[in-house]
Amino acid sequence: MERKVILNNDKFLDTFEKNLSLFTGAKYVVLTDRCTNAIFLSLWYYMKYRDVQIKEISIPARTYQSIPMTLKNLLGLDIVFTDEKWVGEYKVFKNIYDCAVNFSRAMYKPGTVQCISFQQKKALPIGKGGAILLDDKNMYETLKRLSYDGRGRYLSDREEIQNDPERVLCGFHMNMSPDEAAKGILLLNQFQPKLPGTWEDYEDLRKLKCF
Repeated sequence: MERKVILNNDKFLDTFEKNLSLFTGAKYVVLTDRCTNAIFLSLWYYMKYRDVQIKEISIPARTYQSIPMTLKNLLGLDIVFTDEKWVGEYKVFKNIYDCAVNFSRAMYKPGTVQCISFQQKKALPIGKGGAILLDDKNMYETLKRLSYDGRGRYLSDREEIQNDPERVLCGFHMNMSPDEAAKGILLLNQFQPKLPGTWEDYEDLRKLKCF
């Protein structure tokens, strides 16, 4: 008997999104391939779809270096480092927060865009991946497409181009894979709380000449 192999089971993604929504209290969840890209997509949305002009952005000097590198290299932003001593999260811009080292039950704050990480050292150690927690439906629907090559994930790229090419956005390949989502479902069921990280866990990025 020939075995049926499912190569792209989107049900894992749907289930993980739903479980994260229930766990964190966020109305909507967009899965991504990493937290850094979750932050990038959130800023991109404001710049491209809300026409918010951003030239300079202020973030703590003690954070993970991929954040300012991405904002500088991909968004062309000037980075201003601050001495903020943060615990668990810090504001990146407007209502966007870097919550990479903070993951807990009922963590979502209404009206915010919280970007979380599932890297192997984090509270939910999938090994790779991130997510955007939010309660804005329009932003959610756009970010979901932007993260998935500009399209919906329930049709193949060929089907969507044939059926509704106008809906395809100029997006990014920043989506979580079904196998990572499946691991996330299992780990969330066995979740053990972990103290949030702080500014003290990071070196001062002002030491780096590249900035």
